[in-house]
Amino acid sequence: MMEKINYPQLYTKLTKGLSSKTKDIFDRRFGIKKSAKSKLGKGQTVSIETLESIGDGLGITRERVRQIEEAGFNFIKKNNKELIEKICAEYTAYFESKGGFKKEEKVLADLGGDKSKPYVLFFLSLCGNFSRVAGKKDYAYFWSTLPNAEKHVKEQLDNLVQGINEKGKLLEKPALAAAFASQYSPEALASYLEISKKIQENKEGRIGLITWPEIKPRGVKDKAYLVFKKHQKPLHFNQITSFIDELGVNEDSKKTHAQTVHNELIKDARFVLVGRGTYALKEWGYVPGTIKDIITKVITEKPHLVSQDEIVKEVLAQRLVAKNTVMINLNNKKYFQKDASGKYLVRESA
Repeated sequence: MMEKINYPQLYTKLTKGLSSKTKDIFDRRFGIKKSAKSKLGKGQTVSIETLESIGDGLGITRERVRQIEEAGFNFIKKNNKELIEKICAEYTAYFESKGGFKKEEKVLADLGGDKSKPYVLFFLSLCGNFSRVAGKKDYAYFWSTLPNAEKHVKEQLDNLVQGINEKGKLLEKPALAAAFASQYSPEALASYLEISKKIQENKEGRIGLITWPEIKPRGVKDKAYLVFKKHQKPLHFNQITSFIDELGVNEDSKKTHAQTVHNELIKDARFVLVGRGTYALKEWGYVPGTIKDIITKVITEKPHLVSQDEIVKEVLAQRLVAKNTVMINLNNKKYFQKDASGKYLVRESA
């Protein structure tokens, strides 16, 4: 851990001797003194101003602002060589301990705390051997010491996302680290998880992809899916409704409506109606269809079953209905018949 630095005091000391214009550019560039034109970009943690915006305000070109900034950096490094080298070395050691890169928000907090983030941003730029990569749709802003940082990190992130997708299930952090130990150090893995916008941790502390309902449920159907995964048994839609509200995933704590749950589940192939208002997950082995459809499937796929009781038992494993309901359907001669040996067959016209 770095020794505590009084960043405001140090910044004042280092920028002493600079022209007022150069000092103003530094203040605005790194958000040290918020200007009226400073804007906090999406994903940014410090209010900074672009070279172009500063140039417009000063009536000079973007390139001229960059030149003034560079001259200011050179002045500071020339007059404070030993001090700057020490700080830059400590920053480098920090990144090495994190796998070579770290989410900007974490970097600024770790190195400067809540009140000194703009100053850390200034020193990262002053050192010159750290690259800042702008956030994209797949990852957040980050700083790195790696060569070709953006390309390298993006490729590795894509590999990690693909690997998690192939696992196909949520993993707790220790299990995730073990699964990818040959590819990523624990420190690098932690950094990847922090910057990724495709990988997230849920309330139970398990990690997966944001496209998975267990991580980011979208609508009533995904929330119902989470309920089934938690309770691991068929449920009536009224029960599902109550359990959804208990999950705490509804926006603004809005109550779920039972009829909405019923209407949504009956249209989604992940769910199978297995009884009067009762649903189960298809992935558990339940198949859609009427009682007649299930009987037909059992007789067709398990021709060794002969007795009525055997067939009824198989159907009841698929549907939560009374035994008599299955028997009535099975003995409907319009769809099923017995041969000379008493074995049930499906009528061809059925």
